Amino acid sequence: MKEKILFIQLKQIGDVLMTTPAVRSLAESDPGFEIHVLTQAPSDQIFKRSPYISKTMLYPSVETFRDVLSVIRHIRKEQYSIVIDFYGLPKTALLSWLSGAPIRIGFKSPGRSIFFSHALEPSVGTSYSALKQAHLLTALGIQKIESKLDFFTGPEDETAVNKVLTQINYDRQKLLVSVSPVSRRDYKVWPPACFAEICDFLIEEYNAQILFLWGPGEYNFVQAVREKMQHPSLPDYDIPSISETVALLKRVDLHIGNDNGPMHFAISASVPTVAIFGRPLQRNWTPPNQEQHLAVEFDPGCKEQCHYPKCQLECIRQVRVESVLEKVMIQMERVTSETKRRI
Repeated sequence: MKEKILFIQLKQIGDVLMTTPAVRSLAESDPGFEIHVLTQAPSDQIFKRSPYISKTMLYPSVETFRDVLSVIRHIRKEQYSIVIDFYGLPKTALLSWLSGAPIRIGFKSPGRSIFFSHALEPSVGTSYSALKQAHLLTALGIQKIESKLDFFTGPEDETAVNKVLTQINYDRQKLLVSVSPVSRRDYKVWPPACFAEICDFLIEEYNAQILFLWGPGEYNFVQAVREKMQHPSLPDYDIPSISETVALLKRVDLHIGNDNGPMHFAISASVPTVAIFGRPLQRNWTPPNQEQHLAVEFDPGCKEQCHYPKCQLECIRQVRVESVLEKVMIQMERVTSETKRRI
């Protein structure tokens, strides 16, 4: 009988994606493990086709007593031997304890450590979120973790992508650059006029096709950029699912955008990226020692001790177009060299 292990990481989707290196490392450490995940929609799409996950459970978006009790009963029924709480909130720490698992792992924190059998201090000198999360595996003797993010797609995603590319009249002979100017956090939104300059530059200098990415309720960000552009981008298309978006990103040559979900999806798709950071520190969300993924940030002197929202968002609004262009040109040199296309 396989030993059952439960990973807990609820939202946001970028945070959930950051647990995938730990999932992979644990699965590869012992094929005898049966790994389950407790998360929330739509983050469950990350694990839908993962070869490392046997079961995905959903924590309710609206926490009614009845629904939460149902989750607790389900968890206890599985009789896990190990529970690893990546989320680290009081409710998930309590869930770990209520699971009945003899081994319960989480980060040391006031009021929560009592629920864990192993409460770990954060790793010293580690910045990238995926590696910080994976540090919890050291309680199981797993030390070496590769930081690559996993998001597996399937044939139906490829079929959907082909429909999108046909819908927008994609020219396979031209470079395709995806751009995601969206975020629901104002401290992550680089001004639309700045994105417009980058897009126009790519069209003028590289004859690139600009493919905007957005989700439900985010179209206004794309409209704001298009209104500032001198040249047209590729047209609108039916919004794909998250897994279809990852499959779509596998077709692009370069991704540029705010620090958001599509940026992490692009990284998981092994696409060259240029990320623009505001309040979050780039070292926490950019894979270390990987030239394929570049980032730009501006520190007005308060990033390490942020006092948001009592500020003018200087950290994102004062990121210079020239600084981003410098990184974009580095990536375009890489892209054109690798594809050997005629621009």
